[in-house]
Amino acid sequence: MPVDFDKLRASFPVVNQLAYFNHAAVAPLPVQAAEAINAYLKDVSTFGAIHENRWLKEIEVVRERYARLINADPGEIAFLKSTSAGVQLVAQGVDFKAGGKVVTADVEFPANVYPWMALAPRGIEVKFVGAREGRVEPQDVERAIDAKTRVVALSLVEFGNGFRNHVEEVGEVCRRKGVHFFLDAIQGVGAIPFDVKAFNIDFVAVGAHKWLLGPQGVGIFFCRKEIIDRLRFEDVSWRSVVDEDDFTNYRMNLKPDARRFEGDQPNFMGILGLGGSLALREEIGNPVIFARVRALADRLIDGLAERGYAIRSPMHKDERSGIVSFGHARFESKEIYQTLRRAGIVVATRNGLVRASPHFYNTDDEIDRLLAELPQ
Repeated sequence: MPVDFDKLRASFPVVNQLAYFNHAAVAPLPVQAAEAINAYLKDVSTFGAIHENRWLKEIEVVRERYARLINADPGEIAFLKSTSAGVQLVAQGVDFKAGGKVVTADVEFPANVYPWMALAPRGIEVKFVGAREGRVEPQDVERAIDAKTRVVALSLVEFGNGFRNHVEEVGEVCRRKGVHFFLDAIQGVGAIPFDVKAFNIDFVAVGAHKWLLGPQGVGIFFCRKEIIDRLRFEDVSWRSVVDEDDFTNYRMNLKPDARRFEGDQPNFMGILGLGGSLALREEIGNPVIFARVRALADRLIDGLAERGYAIRSPMHKDERSGIVSFGHARFESKEIYQTLRRAGIVVATRNGLVRASPHFYNTDDEIDRLLAELPQ
């Protein structure tokens, strides 16, 4: 059945106040997420912890929903506090030897840079692949890999200009060369199709608060099941073990799957809120969402070009995402941002450009409103 996007807008109270095009930063919560959080709060305020098992079971439902979204097994998914926590888990957990190397790009968000740079005291080198006009070429990544390389760490989508990395090609190179492939996927999962198996990915870190439309403070980590036992970690706690409810029978029996990385009490409110958003997304379907995001971005790009604005996002269909970065020769990006903000239109500035990132519930009329308010 065709999706009624106008009806779906009722799930987003933000549309009554703002034209919101900043999902690449922090997304507004849909009603479904807020209701899931409020249901939990009402229950614990009324009954305390006596229904905790019910909420733990609901967290497993959320885990299954997310696993379906990225074509993973639920046992390959762990809930952490952020994308950064997932990056740090891999950086500290991979068995590096002195003289080892990490390959990344010089256009990465800092969360996917500093944890690798912090390995320098252990003799680990970070090799930056230079982007060409904002694009990270797979052949440049391959040339940077040598016998000492242990990890290639890239983003699914680069935060500044929305370039969608050729992760399938890079994943094939990594698998062929015996190198771990880590992906910071926060700028893509929820907006574009994503398949950990097809892309030969070993580790993925994602935050819930952007394209997934979930709360802040929730990270989702994927670790390929074949290498879970090879990833070392020090933040072991009581829920990391198999017999977590056998409190005084101390056996260091780690859970056999990615749940071992969660450690202790889950972020009930955050994860359950994410579950509400994932349920909404699942009703619509990822292909429909991607097509909608692309159509809105296309409309914005066409309108910007007509008004003399320069598009700085990659234009090839295989490199596009939900991010549109642009600028103007006569107007500072800060001026453009402020003009739009005064008109109730929310965008962002990144790397000297204006960055707009529409989602499926945005409309053609909102795109046209943004275009009409631009300085001329």
